[in-house]
Amino acid sequence: MKDFVYDGGVRILYGAGQMETVAREIAKLGRQVLVVPTSSFLAGGHYEKLKQALTGAGLQVACLNAGKRPLLSKVNEGIRLCTEEKIKVVLGIGGGVSMDLAKAIAFGALHTDVPMERFLTGEVSTQGLSMLPVVTIPTNPMSGSETNADVQITLDESGLQVGCGVGKAVFTWLNPEYVLSLPGNILAYGQMTAFVQLSINYLNPTRSPLAEHYAEASMQTILECLRRSLADGSDADARGTLLLNSALALFGLNDLGREGEFAPYPLQSFAQRYLGLDYPRALTGLFPYWLKEIYRASADKAIFHRYFSELLGVSVGEKTEEALLQEALVALKGLYREFGIAFAYSELAADPQNHAKLVEIIDSFGPMPCRIMPLTTERMAKMIEDAIAGNLD
Repeated sequence: MKDFVYDGGVRILYGAGQMETVAREIAKLGRQVLVVPTSSFLAGGHYEKLKQALTGAGLQVACLNAGKRPLLSKVNEGIRLCTEEKIKVVLGIGGGVSMDLAKAIAFGALHTDVPMERFLTGEVSTQGLSMLPVVTIPTNPMSGSETNADVQITLDESGLQVGCGVGKAVFTWLNPEYVLSLPGNILAYGQMTAFVQLSINYLNPTRSPLAEHYAEASMQTILECLRRSLADGSDADARGTLLLNSALALFGLNDLGREGEFAPYPLQSFAQRYLGLDYPRALTGLFPYWLKEIYRASADKAIFHRYFSELLGVSVGEKTEEALLQEALVALKGLYREFGIAFAYSELAADPQNHAKLVEIIDSFGPMPCRIMPLTTERMAKMIEDAIAGNLD
């Protein structure tokens, strides 16, 4: 294991009966609150009940609909609202879009002298800079944005996803009742996105037994409770467990003592722009083809063997490395099929068949270092094109 410092830094309030406590805790942070909810939260009747609790605690509430994408223009709109309404606390409610927007707005509101885009692209560092207090309420368990410090924001004109660390929420409220109305296909894509994110962190050449065992348990929890949730939409315990698991999954425990390695997050954003996909479909669709490339390029395949055995149920045995890989990919495909997840991009979008355009999109991001293999533009383009065609060779 590498040296590390661990600071969870986010309190977790769990349970449907916490609304008054949540309102009181927010009131301790400030009296002027900007709420950034999803459209579904606004339309589902939950917002009015929450707003009533907040105003009952003496809070003044402003609202900014998050929309469907975490656009930079929406961040800037929220920053202006914070100035105009003298906002002291930002509350993000929904999935990764609303919570990333809330964190970005809370950060940008205290640094209006620098355009937010410069922070997001890494031109100006966020290190050591503060933000307004943030509270998160996830309603679509997936990305772990409720407990991590990172944001991913989309540039309006180019569609490029950029991101940085800005700071964590003060606390998050996990209310299982908010997840019960979530349609099964949305829950499945959210949870398989979380499964893929955990898998990416897990498949790391820097070994850490504690981090690996924690990630294995978290991924097994996703599979077990997702099956229960899809079999019985009223299983509040299963959905509540998924909610809690997602909050903890990317809380830093599965990174303890490990060094970061090439992950397909920039590639997924290229696929989003090239094919017009959303984040969950772009990431889950790319993962099998990223796995294929990173496995073949890795000199030490021990962590992959463990993943194939413990998570995909593939017996390692006396097999060639390529035969083992193909068997694991077939098992992964079976898992995708079980939960209604597309295994190839062609199941979701038409192939533009414009290699030059794809290369242009990739090159617009800049170089991406990787210790495992040379990461050229053509190699990245091939991963995306293999994902479109479903090519496992």
